[in-house]
Amino acid sequence: MSYRIHYQARAGVLSAVVLGKSKYAARIARDLGAQARERAARDLLIDLRRLDDRIGSLGTLLAGRDGPARAANRRIAVLDLVENDRYYVFAEMLARSLGCSLRCFADPAAAIRWLSRKA
Repeated sequence: MSYRIHYQARAGVLSAVVLGKSKYAARIARDLGAQARERAARDLLIDLRRLDDRIGSLGTLLAGRDGPARAANRRIAVLDLVENDRYYVFAEMLARSLGCSLRCFADPAAAIRWLSRKA
């Protein structure tokens, strides 16, 4: 399996669950960005807990060419495993430099609460 993304839009948030291999990070980023643009989604919830080997590919995955962080004023909550939290510092700084907010969460409810708050 290369990768698969399951999308759901609800209450103004586009949710994406990504499964597969991170070696396809550039393609995954383009797909996530395209869906967000097509649905005019300002807030994204991206679940990477089932993506293999994501270390080293977060920048590409989130801010690659046409990726989801390439839209100013977008808020992106990423669900990931607690042990991967330390890898998000670079991704958060990169997103901020592109004009959007990105935060990593291990708890889905906390991610939804963050996205539900007024920006």
